[in-house]
Amino acid sequence: MIPDLTNASPETREYYALSEEIRTAAKAIAGPPRPMTHIEVLLAIGTAIANEREAKERGER
Repeated sequence: MIPDLTNASPETREYYALSEEIRTAAKAIAGPPRPMTHIEVLLAIGTAIANEREAKERGER
């Protein structure tokens, strides 16, 4: 079942745009929701910054 995506983030919309089969596989791999540690948050943010910089260098943004 797909929830109401009216106020959803772009990432949430992209996730629900995937097929149900892929969403099910992703959930199985990720496991249940859990809080992130501070270092995990820093890693996620740092990775996003690095990816944006690399995309900019390639002329993608």
